Amino acid sequence: MKKLFFRSFLLLLWVLFIALILYAPRIQILSNLFRQEEKSINVFSWGDILDRNIINAFEKETGIRVNLNYYASNEELIVKLKATQGLGYDLIVPSDYAVATLIEERLLKKIDKTKLPFWNQINQNLLGHFFDPYNHYSIPFAWEIFLFGIDKEYFSQHILPHSWQLLFDKEVVQYKISMTNDPIEAVLFASFYLFGPHATDLSPLQIKQVRELLIEQKKWVEVYASFRGDYFLATRNCPIAIASSSYILRAMRSFPFISFIIPKEGTFLAIENFVIPKLSTKEDLSYQFINYLFRESSMQTHFESFGFFPSTLQALDHLELDEKSRDLIHSTEDVFKNFYFTQEVMPEQQIRDIWIEVKSGKY
Repeated sequence: MKKLFFRSFLLLLWVLFIALILYAPRIQILSNLFRQEEKSINVFSWGDILDRNIINAFEKETGIRVNLNYYASNEELIVKLKATQGLGYDLIVPSDYAVATLIEERLLKKIDKTKLPFWNQINQNLLGHFFDPYNHYSIPFAWEIFLFGIDKEYFSQHILPHSWQLLFDKEVVQYKISMTNDPIEAVLFASFYLFGPHATDLSPLQIKQVRELLIEQKKWVEVYASFRGDYFLATRNCPIAIASSSYILRAMRSFPFISFIIPKEGTFLAIENFVIPKLSTKEDLSYQFINYLFRESSMQTHFESFGFFPSTLQALDHLELDEKSRDLIHSTEDVFKNFYFTQEVMPEQQIRDIWIEVKSGKY
């Protein structure tokens, strides 16, 4: 009986030994994958704001894997985060008004500024705004404004008032324009032109006037384009296009006849921010990633790649910029007072009803 037990014990040892030899590599792979998963972050971002080469360099230097997920609008971001409470994400890149919503929904962690050595270098004009007055939850990363991209050669022969009249006044417009394709922006721009920057919660009469203006404007709109206005400017389909500064400045690099103006009444500003979801357990890894992105070389690369103005200015001192662009990037506090944030001036359903009428031509 003892011999049988001893032989069975030896047989079991041999089976375990052989299994260890056969499966050890797989166990090691699983272990490595587990460790790799532990040292990774999930980032939810716009598709054109983070440079993949910079991310690859960060991963190589730190061993932290960055999993990128993209959204197409702040509205999509807000809906997904409300549905999941932010679970599964470690870092998010929302625009200004979306930050306010995420704070209100209690979906964000407070930022530990002691872990951000670059904080004192941030452009003060980007701090302390309505969406996060004390920047307890958000870190400004990049910003842009709406510009009127213009064909300098065309307007050397035509009147060029530095005004929203260039888009809306039928007595001024003798050309085709590229207009935003976003209904919230279109209604906001029309309201701004008619009633000024502080008009909110428009009356029925004011809503009617906005509708009529956008219907009238359609007569001289060559194209509604949110992301390709610079293309129609560069191909000279339109001598003027309203578009984000990132698109206009990139077009200026390739087409010397393109320039820009800022309307005297003011224009609209967007600040893109880093925030950390409340349910993330990897904020230390996220801080490492944020600090890497705020290196001067990284900020410079992102500006060259995408055209968004960085929230710190040191990296731009070494770039060759035309005088107008440099002045814009270094805008003073007084200039910033004429930059306004996007807001809904009427209920969303009314915005969409007006836009359907404008686009369909069924008035």
